[in-house]
Amino acid sequence: MKYEEFSTSRLRDILQLGIAMQEESDYVAVQFDIEQSAQSIIRMVVDNPAGFGALAYDGDKAVGMIAGSVSPYFFSKGALASDFVWYVRPEYRGSRTAVKLLKMFSSWAVERGASELYMGVTTNVHATRTGALLQRLGFEHVGGNYRKRLNVGS
Repeated sequence: MKYEEFSTSRLRDILQLGIAMQEESDYVAVQFDIEQSAQSIIRMVVDNPAGFGALAYDGDKAVGMIAGSVSPYFFSKGALASDFVWYVRPEYRGSRTAVKLLKMFSSWAVERGASELYMGVTTNVHATRTGALLQRLGFEHVGGNYRKRLNVGS
């Protein structure tokens, strides 16, 4: 397995993984827009000094990704890191791929002064298993995600 940072030259791989994630997740009800996604990736990660993204490859095949950012607390000095996406293709789950991607993000966040790392499980893909993995890696379960669909399909 090899790992690379997000770049515009890898945009096709990032988008393909994004489509796979969206089709498998609770986000399937939201239409995927390739142009919007590409612009968001470039703005929020590739061109953003506070953004991070990494891809996992098995040979030439992109099999996983993680992306997030570090931002200041709105109520205090200091910063926290949080993810935008953490996805590994089904056939690579259970390997070290997801853990390696998360450790890369965590190390990057520490280097940028983050005092906390928040990971969301908003896709609802194996939420219990993902939560258990995060807890094994030292994360605490705090709060929860709640959703109300608004204007879906418009």
